[in-house]
Amino acid sequence: MTGPSESANQAATGSGASDPGAAPPLVARQDPTTGRDVQDIQRRTLRVLMAVVSVGGAGTAGAFSVAAVLAERITGNETLSGLAASGLTIGSALVAVPMAKLMNRSGRRVGLRSGYFLALAGAIVAMLGGQTDAYALVVIGFAAVGTGNACTLAARFAVVDLAVPAHRARTIGLLVGATTVGAILGPTLALGPATTVATAVGLDELSGPYLFAAAAFILAALLSDRGLRPDPLLVARRLGGGAETARTGGNLARSIRLIFRLPAVRLATLAMMVGQSVMVATMVMTPLHMTDGDQSLDLIGFVISIHIVGMYALAPLVGWVTDRLGPVPMIVAGGVISFGGAEIAAHTPPDVAWGMFVGMFGVGLGWNCCLVAGTALFTAVVSAADRVPVQGAADLLMTASGSVAGVAGGAVVAWQDFQFLSHYSGLFGAALAGVAAVAYLRNLGDSPRSATRA
Repeated sequence: MTGPSESANQAATGSGASDPGAAPPLVARQDPTTGRDVQDIQRRTLRVLMAVVSVGGAGTAGAFSVAAVLAERITGNETLSGLAASGLTIGSALVAVPMAKLMNRSGRRVGLRSGYFLALAGAIVAMLGGQTDAYALVVIGFAAVGTGNACTLAARFAVVDLAVPAHRARTIGLLVGATTVGAILGPTLALGPATTVATAVGLDELSGPYLFAAAAFILAALLSDRGLRPDPLLVARRLGGGAETARTGGNLARSIRLIFRLPAVRLATLAMMVGQSVMVATMVMTPLHMTDGDQSLDLIGFVISIHIVGMYALAPLVGWVTDRLGPVPMIVAGGVISFGGAEIAAHTPPDVAWGMFVGMFGVGLGWNCCLVAGTALFTAVVSAADRVPVQGAADLLMTASGSVAGVAGGAVVAWQDFQFLSHYSGLFGAALAGVAAVAYLRNLGDSPRSATRA
């Protein structure tokens, strides 16, 4: 029988075999409550969550695309604009653990539905702040809109509740890839037709993206509520995927201790944190950098869209390669690509568009590799009983690092310039690649004794 330490090594190197985070077997299994075939439930869950993250991602991306621009128009201060824009990631960080607790208690459906309704409220508050030039309302609204991003992140764990372990990474990749259409159309529609609608009804043009986001979040909430029946997490528990031992009373400190005691989980969480930090630091300040070069809102929207293509479009391929090679080599690739993209952006003047297209695509693809591979490694090592609360802790660390990067990005640009920010952000990606390469070469030899003890 494979021990937990050996299982963690196998998960890290892609050698297969059973692991403590494995989903229940899906062959010839039926949900004891509904009588439905588990494979059918998994296929439906994947389709529903692909639709949910597409719509919800469109709303989040549309709102994010004008966050820094709206805040700077109100305050005239780059540092405050970076702080407001980072409110999206701050909000995502703040709700990560409460959302995980809600899911642990009531299932994925209730958690996602509640999260998208909170994001809807945030879009309305941010729009009111923009209309009245109330910076505080804008910050509060952006933070609540960040819940939509937290929902998208949580969905990648929900989609593997019933997934076959050998196909875990490609399942995550399919879900992340599904965000592509909405995430591309989000900034484009928010900065184009939505602004036209806003001005036609007597609102400021920058209110348009928040009208669009509100509509998207309503639809995502309804899709989650109607589509996730039966709930995949509750089905997994009924099949023995942690029902008797699911930890409902665990606290955040225990979850973080568990993350830091498992080498493979530390690496997975570090990968997600670095990918998020490099991406947020550069993307938050990209619109202001291009505005300094007198580039149009439409062109800025296209750059953000291309960046989001890098974040999502190749995720199915990234997932497939991760299942074949193992997650750690893909984390190495993610660090290298993040560094390369940030360095290209760092050497692009504000009045030049092509460098921003290439650089922001690279930063997005690096984030993609870190997220998909990091999530696959994480779920392979953390036990089913602990996965939901520890998921919340990992997402808190990831989004909090992005929040810090967003706030620091505005301050760094005010102190130096965008080129300085992008260059030094990229170095974190290079450092991650080095750490992951060493871990791979050592085969994570000192893996944890058990993923279920703390």
